[in-house]
Amino acid sequence: MQPAPRRWRLSDAEPLPGLHPVVGQVLAARGFDLAAASAFMDTSGGYHDPFGLPAMEEAVGAIRSTIDEAGTIAVYGDYDADGVTACAMLARCLRAAGATVIPYIPNRMTEGYGLHSAALAELATRGVRCVITVDCGTSSVDVALSRPATMRLVVTDHHLALAPGGSPPQLAPADALVNPKLPGSTYEFDGLAGAGVAFKLVQALESRGVVPAGSAEASLGLAALGTIADMMPLRGENRVIVRDGLPRIADLPGLRALCEVAGISPPPRGTDIAFAVGPRINAAGRMEDARLALELCLCDDPDEAMRLATDLDTQNRLRQQAVAIALAEAEEQVALVDDDAPAIVLGDPGWPMGIVGLVAGRIAERYARPTFIACLDPVEAKGSARSAGGVHIVKALDGAATSLLRYGGHAAAAGFSLDVARFDEFRELVTASVGEQNAGLERSRDFAIDCEISGIDVTPDLCRALDQLEPSGQGNPAPLLAVSGARVLGTTTFGSEGQHVRVALATGSGIVEAIAFNKPNLADHLPRNRLVDACFGLEVDSFQGLQRVRARLRDLRPARAVTLSGQPVVSAANLSAG
Repeated sequence: MQPAPRRWRLSDAEPLPGLHPVVGQVLAARGFDLAAASAFMDTSGGYHDPFGLPAMEEAVGAIRSTIDEAGTIAVYGDYDADGVTACAMLARCLRAAGATVIPYIPNRMTEGYGLHSAALAELATRGVRCVITVDCGTSSVDVALSRPATMRLVVTDHHLALAPGGSPPQLAPADALVNPKLPGSTYEFDGLAGAGVAFKLVQALESRGVVPAGSAEASLGLAALGTIADMMPLRGENRVIVRDGLPRIADLPGLRALCEVAGISPPPRGTDIAFAVGPRINAAGRMEDARLALELCLCDDPDEAMRLATDLDTQNRLRQQAVAIALAEAEEQVALVDDDAPAIVLGDPGWPMGIVGLVAGRIAERYARPTFIACLDPVEAKGSARSAGGVHIVKALDGAATSLLRYGGHAAAAGFSLDVARFDEFRELVTASVGEQNAGLERSRDFAIDCEISGIDVTPDLCRALDQLEPSGQGNPAPLLAVSGARVLGTTTFGSEGQHVRVALATGSGIVEAIAFNKPNLADHLPRNRLVDACFGLEVDSFQGLQRVRARLRDLRPARAVTLSGQPVVSAANLSAG
């Protein structure tokens, strides 16, 4: 199979009047009219009433009763950044209220995702009277039924998986189940992350006097981090949480140290969290044990925070190395897949279970095919799936359900497990199931260009104008800009292994300094004076008190005339920058 061809899509929409020309063009390209643009950029919006969420009153009551009884509370999280931040958030608030709190994160390798009976039994022996789940628990019916008789269970979650065939979901019988996606929920926004739902619980607890005043505001940094790292859409209440939370991230010594280790000056931007901070939090659960990340989020000692942040940075480097090795091996297998195959299904016993989702995402993006990557452990093979081409990945797994032990997720991503002896059967079934959804669809990797500019436009003033569109992230990507007919002035490599490339491009009457990360061979294709088109995002780099604007390359192609006709502009010879 060959990588999917890259395609640039440029809008011919007229810029919205009364705004900075580039901002007006970006918003017009994304389908906004003036009224919608004004509402989008209005930063005065507030929060919805937390008691609009299902069973929130019951959740507050169960927690208050446990604290009044001097009972121990366990906060049971998940091992990704969303679950870790939500777990730390509630542990901090409840401890501030005087409660005895045990934060608990299951081990990805030995326990796996979700609520486990053995863990609840062990927590009961430690005197736990109430368990609050974050980012999990909605479908843990059997575990909830078999929990110790004296244990209260409060589930806060944002997942809701339909049973195969679309039948109604089975819900855990808890003392309270707080989830904006529950059937019949009338809450105004159902796109909250697990950390977002936990944040709403903190708001509710504060309003009833269960936790100290100011607890919700102090939780905003963790809520923002979890929301971005879990790739939740930055619209509605998520946009408010992230807007207010980004400036508060550095309030916590652990997160401040992690930003420092990652080379980020506070306050971080949404892209900093998505590409630098979030992956370091996730690295602990992928490579070893997420409790290291939890300790960092709970740490208040600056020296200890720096030690933990350094350890997490090391884990992240190991994660990057493991992904690079597995990705190279996966590419060898992809080369043997038919170019017209509806899906890519790969497995290997040597691929660490914690990184198969990352490999699946990279392969799905590069080849524009739904991808299923499995660690073929002889006891139980476990894998992750990522969508492409509009395929609903869980529905695809529905078609292979007879070969699976368990699976779950949502339209874009899912996890699954199976007997390793049935992997070939699974490959056939899931490939056929995907084919039923995307038969005949053209493969392409699309770049939606928001605005074409000239080099002279690349200034700090433009970056400040584009800040009106922040926070950017899932559902509100950072503006993608383009220049055409740019002349290469020179390239250099940088990084410990020369793995990154810096290129100076002359365009119009200006010069654009652009960078591409982890593209060491790109410089070989950019001889001096070559003419190229480039698309990129802009960022301000501060060094020794000076600010400069640089472009982070997304794609390059040999220069060609650009016509803003609204039609796709296809390049058969794009350079590999993305």
